[in-house]
Amino acid sequence: MISGFAIILENEILYCSNDNKYTHFEIVTFVQTLIESMNRNRTWRLKNIIFKSDPSEDESMLVKHAFIHDNQNIFFCIIGNFNASTPACSELLDEFSTSIENYFVDKEIIHLKTPFEQAAFNEHIDYIILYLIDKYGPAINCADINEKYLGQSDHDKILYAGISNQGLPIIAKLYDESLLTRIGKDANKENMELFCSDVSAKLATIAMNTIIRTNTNIGEIQIQDFNDNSSDKIILYASIYDFSLDFVASGDFNRIKEIFSKFHDDISSEDVFFKIFDGDLKPFKFLQKYLDDLKNNFDN
Repeated sequence: MISGFAIILENEILYCSNDNKYTHFEIVTFVQTLIESMNRNRTWRLKNIIFKSDPSEDESMLVKHAFIHDNQNIFFCIIGNFNASTPACSELLDEFSTSIENYFVDKEIIHLKTPFEQAAFNEHIDYIILYLIDKYGPAINCADINEKYLGQSDHDKILYAGISNQGLPIIAKLYDESLLTRIGKDANKENMELFCSDVSAKLATIAMNTIIRTNTNIGEIQIQDFNDNSSDKIILYASIYDFSLDFVASGDFNRIKEIFSKFHDDISSEDVFFKIFDGDLKPFKFLQKYLDDLKNNFDN
């Protein structure tokens, strides 16, 4: 079921059809901050965000990420309890974004300065949404919510994995050094540690803001890579008591999820997670073996 539509320009929500979902749409801005820190040539585009309110119920956010005047980010978003990978969802998102873009052929979306212009804008979108819900609602409601995402690549690759506690990085590993070179950094030990720390902090910011603002958990973030259509990226989250397990990879999402699930099951049995974290990182050093084994799982 569709529960909300939104248009976001950089850090400002220009339109939200459902105030109860406003805080969910705010999470988009935190995700974009992470994407820009990992991909400064701007070839990655936010695609889907999956929220988990309980183990049996997911809520999906479809995202069309584009650029407008002066390379500003604009996001067309739709949230609801539906399978984000179905053709009907893709068609719905495309028609929503195209309808809004056509509305601004002769004017700039950033120039909605007066209350009259804003009211006219909101009313126009309201009519568009009513039409789209009537057109696509039945097909989306009938789709299998548990249908799996179809993988796009035979070249699965792990990019990053880490464990943190309330935003403090505990242990992390960067598997793809090209992420550093793409942002103009040498792939030396110091830069890798700084990069891992920055990624860990931003991933934690997304997770904590999701809990605080939406009263749900972030489950996964899907990113389209315009530079390599066969290597879309996925970010997966899991919790081990008060600890957060973060994972970034590219390739076949189904296989990646299976490897991540096994990784989570294996590592969560360690006694160190049952103790209150006092800031001492030494007891967690041995977990490096799990991060090392991850690479082997992807290669086999």
